[in-house]
Amino acid sequence: MRMYEQLKQFGKVRLNEPLAKHTTCKIGGPAQFFISISTTEQLVGLLQYLDGAGTEYLILGGGSNMVPRDESFEGVVIEIRTGQLSIEGNTVIADAGIFTAKLAHETVKAGLTGFEWGVGVPGTIGGAVRGNAGAMGKEIKDDLVKVAIYQDGEVVEIDGSACGFAYRESVFKHSGSVVLRVWLALQKSESLDGMKKALEVLAYRNETQPKGQSSSGCVFKNVDVRESEKNRELLLQHFSPDSDMVKRFLEIGKISAGWLIQEAGLKGTRVGKAVVSEVHGNFIVGEKGVTSRDVRELIEVIKEKVYHTYGIELEEEIKII
Repeated sequence: MRMYEQLKQFGKVRLNEPLAKHTTCKIGGPAQFFISISTTEQLVGLLQYLDGAGTEYLILGGGSNMVPRDESFEGVVIEIRTGQLSIEGNTVIADAGIFTAKLAHETVKAGLTGFEWGVGVPGTIGGAVRGNAGAMGKEIKDDLVKVAIYQDGEVVEIDGSACGFAYRESVFKHSGSVVLRVWLALQKSESLDGMKKALEVLAYRNETQPKGQSSSGCVFKNVDVRESEKNRELLLQHFSPDSDMVKRFLEIGKISAGWLIQEAGLKGTRVGKAVVSEVHGNFIVGEKGVTSRDVRELIEVIKEKVYHTYGIELEEEIKII
């Protein structure tokens, strides 16, 4: 098989590899070719080869925030496991394949603060940049200086300001570019505050998110009420403006999607083996045997119920492939 032989020069190749083994939701049919890449040079070479051959490919970071189809993927799935990391003063340079949680731990160990929110976040730093990931009031864009990307057969570096960041958005979601490396500028911590913050973030996640269950992470984006007058009016129409929760949403400019789902009485709702988490309404957890179809249909049930109850349209944060 010519393609198989060509791919072997770039990394370890597996044939008909189930994507369910590599996604946090434990969903996904077999990939015709599955290749794990350990260096940026290998990754660039592979992408150039695939582009030249006109072969379809799918980038897989940590396998979170996505729900692959149950059917086979006819093409190449690329698992990015590049892992170079350097910390020089306040500057952090990390390959895209480094897991976000690991990077957060390493920055705290190095006496830096500003990235503690990444503790416990699934997925890789490349994926975090692509989706402008964030938590606890921060986003990756806040500390991003620049990124190296693969674009149109070349490696280019662009400033963070040119990445088109918005809430859970970046140009990389729509351009076809692949994030290769990131540069972050953090701050020196003069005490153990960084470690304390990291532990607090981890404790909060453990208390408020489902543990030990398969899921893709938060399914929907939180709902904007700062720019959207319509959503703000709908919030105040259905909930008391004197409510502490409503006041909080108006202050931060977003309604928690999980809270809306909970208020709509959807916790515990199921389609097949996919269930709305009882712990956090914005998580869909999968029981053994869950399928992509189960999750997709449950997403539609949630969107329809929230819309018919409150008039608010939920938008997916996860990628349905």
